[in-house]
Amino acid sequence: MDIRTFSGLVALVILTLPVALAIPDRSAGAATGSTTASQRLDFAAASLALAAGRDADFERLRQGLEAYVLAAYLDYARLRGQVRTVSVEPVKAFLEREQGTQLAARFRGEWLAELARREDWRAFRVFDTSGDDAGRQLRCLRLRAAIAGAADGPVDNADAANKIKEAMLALWATGDSLPDACDPAIAHARAQGWLGPEQFRQRLHLAMAAGNAGLMAYLARQLPAQQQPDAERLVAAVRDPEGTLSAARNWPASASAQAAAAQALTRRARQDVDRAIEHWQALAPTLDFPREQRQAVLRELALYAAVAYRADAADWFDRVEGAGEDEQLVQWQVRAALAAGDWQRVRDTVAKLPAGGADDSRWRYWQARALAALGERDAAAEVYRDLAREAGYHGFLAADRLGVPYALCPLTAAADQALAQRLYRRIDFQRALELQAVGWLPEATRAWNHALADATGPERLQAVLIADDRGWHDRAIWMLGAADALGYYSLRFPLAELATVKREAAANDLDPAWVLALIRAESAWRADARSPANARGLMQLLPATGQRMARELGITWSGAGSLQDPTTNIRLGTRYLARQLERFGGSPWLASAAYNAGPRPVERWLAARSGLPADIFIETIPYSETRDYVPRLMAFSVIYDWRLHGQARPMSQRLLMPGQAARMADAEAVASHPFTCPAPAVTQQDTGLGYVPGRHRSSSGSITAPGSAHGPVQSTGG
Repeated sequence: MDIRTFSGLVALVILTLPVALAIPDRSAGAATGSTTASQRLDFAAASLALAAGRDADFERLRQGLEAYVLAAYLDYARLRGQVRTVSVEPVKAFLEREQGTQLAARFRGEWLAELARREDWRAFRVFDTSGDDAGRQLRCLRLRAAIAGAADGPVDNADAANKIKEAMLALWATGDSLPDACDPAIAHARAQGWLGPEQFRQRLHLAMAAGNAGLMAYLARQLPAQQQPDAERLVAAVRDPEGTLSAARNWPASASAQAAAAQALTRRARQDVDRAIEHWQALAPTLDFPREQRQAVLRELALYAAVAYRADAADWFDRVEGAGEDEQLVQWQVRAALAAGDWQRVRDTVAKLPAGGADDSRWRYWQARALAALGERDAAAEVYRDLAREAGYHGFLAADRLGVPYALCPLTAAADQALAQRLYRRIDFQRALELQAVGWLPEATRAWNHALADATGPERLQAVLIADDRGWHDRAIWMLGAADALGYYSLRFPLAELATVKREAAANDLDPAWVLALIRAESAWRADARSPANARGLMQLLPATGQRMARELGITWSGAGSLQDPTTNIRLGTRYLARQLERFGGSPWLASAAYNAGPRPVERWLAARSGLPADIFIETIPYSETRDYVPRLMAFSVIYDWRLHGQARPMSQRLLMPGQAARMADAEAVASHPFTCPAPAVTQQDTGLGYVPGRHRSSSGSITAPGSAHGPVQSTGG
């Protein structure tokens, strides 16, 4: 946190002061004393004085803030601003005073970086006491400190040298680029002969697997001259697969040609499987790929043939050795069979899923669908009955198939004053609540996470209750993820901004439960949420989209920052959602897919597979994130419908095709679905707890590599 960032906090404190003061301290007061308006104002004034260099004013104000829970942030900001010149004594005093807090952990890392800049490795080793080995930056600095320490020690300190070598080689083994701070350690390792051509070739292949062409190019240049052409051919295969494959048609068979062509084929398959298959058919006879390479290429061709729903997808799977043991391939074989309407193959292939995989609610549902389609209705009903006991997308679908109530077993959390007082004794917990109260959520979240890193389950639940009471709703969403906590629906599915949601939903003829569900899925109710692609706010709108919707509505557009305002964001987001609903014929699940992936990919999928039933269409969406997002959003809509009305529209009413959908905004338009609580309770699955809000925004509509947001990999967010 530099001074400019800190000044931004000050402005936020001042702007939000009236709102913050309206939030009662409740049980916090007994533990920490009440926060006063004058404390917050003095804190803001001290911060401004610090930023302006008015040292006397700062010292006077700081002395009066000893009782204020955020006072240490002033000390941190001062040290951070003086880090280039500060002596050891003030740093040591701060770290001792803040021992165990997240401010101490953060400044220790910044101080170690400064000591490294000064090359004061003796002091570095004194202050490096955390044992935190998470970041590569710190690992590199520790290596440099160890190298300096070894140089100060006995000449024959072979044990120290071996430890440094092992640490260096472990750090080296990555396909990612290393921080600049590693360069001196790498230079030392090269000088010692620890990094030679073999190590550079190994890392080049790791970088190739990671698709890091820039690092590959650097590593290729470090190889002996006679090895560089082969390495550069691999770089070209990553950077330009199509060009490499076109050139490969004239290459004589060699190990180098086979390696480059195989790499280019696997990458091209992810971009355009039809073109990749053309290249494979031309190159396979001439390059005579070794078995391992051949199987690696065939695997990608089979996978992406299924993603593209080629009619011959099943034939490609048959060419892959051990395809039945590859869970990802088996899943896509199921999807290919679903798209083709081959229910016998669906049933047989689901049975091939490895232990545990077949128990997932998704595959149990498709097992039941296949059994029913094949006439084994009693067996299908048995699977449906078991599945209908779960409160999730596939459980709701199964319940619709049987015509039975949805299974929701809500849990109620009771306040526990003893546990609450225990939490309030943690200084970072106190700071987290105050930071949230003044609106600085990123810093509040850091303090919260540090305070509760080792909390027990009951403590975490009490912390969530306290946060929810203060309107900090995303804490429940992220913290109540264990199977025995999923029933806290009132906490995990808050009815925040309800008046605004209802008003804007009605204005746009939208189901308010759907809008609430979308906010829950998109931002987890973080008004300050911002994605890597710059989507912002509760409904995760891109600034350009927000500006366009503001123009449609005839309201003043104040720039991207206005999307952080909940009312503005909901007003613009509901208008955009209504546009998607209109574009896709009133179908909420298709509009949801378009909201996540963009409308053009959805239109492509409809053009290719519009005849498929909605549940099959959703399961066969090529983008992994969208394939999980739509069921999550539909299930969340059911739960929010229940929260609003005590009952919900059937899932089947949410999965109609364009032109068939009922008016979801009209409470009388469709029948409601009852709920029940089966006993004994079963493990429920929240397909949203692993989802990172806002991550999905991408400008690319192409099918990307497995593991990426738009790739065909099954998400692990369930």
